[in-house]
Amino acid sequence: MQSIPPSLTAHPRAHSQLWRQTRRLWCGGSLSDRATERKPKRLTGTSISIEMEVRNHEEMTVPVPMIAQELAPLLASFATCFTAPTFESFRWLLSGWILCIGRHTVTGVVRAAGAVGVKHHSSFHRFFRLARWSVDNVGLCLLKLVMKASPKGEPILIAVDDTLGRHWGRKIHGASMHRDPLLSTRAKTVHRWGHVWVIVAVVLRVPSWDKSFALPVLCRLYRAEKVCQKRGEPFFKKPELAKQLIEVLAKALPRHVIYVLGDNGYTNGSVIKNLPDNAHYLGRGRIDAALYAAPKKPSGRGRPRIRGKRVASPKQRADENVGWSSLTVNAYGREHTIEVKVFDAIWYRVSRGRMMRFVLVRGWPGREQDDVICCTDLSLDARTIVERFCRRWSIEVTFHETKDKLGFEQPQNRTERAVERTAPMALWAFTLTVVWYLTLDKRLKSAQLPQYPWYEKTEPAFSDMLAALRRETWRQNVLDPLPLTPKSRKCVETLLHEVAYAA
Repeated sequence: MQSIPPSLTAHPRAHSQLWRQTRRLWCGGSLSDRATERKPKRLTGTSISIEMEVRNHEEMTVPVPMIAQELAPLLASFATCFTAPTFESFRWLLSGWILCIGRHTVTGVVRAAGAVGVKHHSSFHRFFRLARWSVDNVGLCLLKLVMKASPKGEPILIAVDDTLGRHWGRKIHGASMHRDPLLSTRAKTVHRWGHVWVIVAVVLRVPSWDKSFALPVLCRLYRAEKVCQKRGEPFFKKPELAKQLIEVLAKALPRHVIYVLGDNGYTNGSVIKNLPDNAHYLGRGRIDAALYAAPKKPSGRGRPRIRGKRVASPKQRADENVGWSSLTVNAYGREHTIEVKVFDAIWYRVSRGRMMRFVLVRGWPGREQDDVICCTDLSLDARTIVERFCRRWSIEVTFHETKDKLGFEQPQNRTERAVERTAPMALWAFTLTVVWYLTLDKRLKSAQLPQYPWYEKTEPAFSDMLAALRRETWRQNVLDPLPLTPKSRKCVETLLHEVAYAA
């Protein structure tokens, strides 16, 4: 009996049917019945091709994920976060997440990646449910890629916010009723069943386009207080989860000063009182905040005072017609002229004894009422504070794109680990797509923006970047290997272009 070649035994899962047939042939049996002692039948047709593959077993290759060549080095950066088999599953799933144009369930992603039959489908479910890897470690590796793609000299802006992932099913881990910000109004509050995720994203500005992208790197699943009490777990509010993420991010960037951009839901003591030494906060404040002057220098015994006398609130200052000055700022991609009033004070409830700079804004684009922005960095002027706060809006665009194009709300996992790991895949796919496009040679045909006689586009949106990555992947793996005529190739390219923009 001949021995089975080592190259065939090394990967028995790659071609399961071929493996069973080739093993019988090498063991001296037949394709129909290995246990029979009769002479093997003469092989014809398909069997001859199988036998030829056995004889040339050195040429057999294991299937690899269908990804663009330029994306492979970026995915290789995550190898240290996984074991070798788990990293292989990660590459398949992430490539499928990008290429999937249907529902982003685990099985849907596996089909889009072409991984059916490569492994048993349960191995991809085990990747989320049982495999040993950390979401934070993957996020920190992604942070390194984002920092390499960031333009030099730009400040490091970190946007923090939460978003609702709508789900159905009472037995989904961590799900509960939450306020739906899209359907709720001032007069009526609408609640939906699902998950709330607290997310921090690096706001990356592209100077040539004068456009910003919020690239998610870290996230936490928010659990309602009733859920935590039922499970006997400690309860953390959303700002407390944001504080944890900011600390992880600041620790990973010890030589950089970061600016945390937040809305009024995160402008509170949980975040600002616990800021790391290399972090500042910049966000929307309360118009009725209780402010205090700086304390006088101690002149006697006793504990020195933390705050001074009570001063006028932002609303009281806004009612005064003196002290306003005109300012032209670049807000949301356009030039706007607004009225501002700048002052420094202590917001004791939020910053304790730390002095903060407040910018009262009147004539805000799309807002009739006066607004106030606060910042812990007293060296910034009013224009810088307003323009940096406006860049926080890019995280809202990210939430829309990940839900619409990458299926952030569509995974149907139910167990604890699977829930905590599946939704972040959509966020990572968003970040990797943008980083890939920014580091790509724009002379590639797939990276060029579509031009039409009735519409000329100069700045790409995320949908253009995602379509470019899909086109380049399909071109390298599907289109180029086919012997097509120029006319047929043009027809296939038109088809791939339209499919690449599908949600």
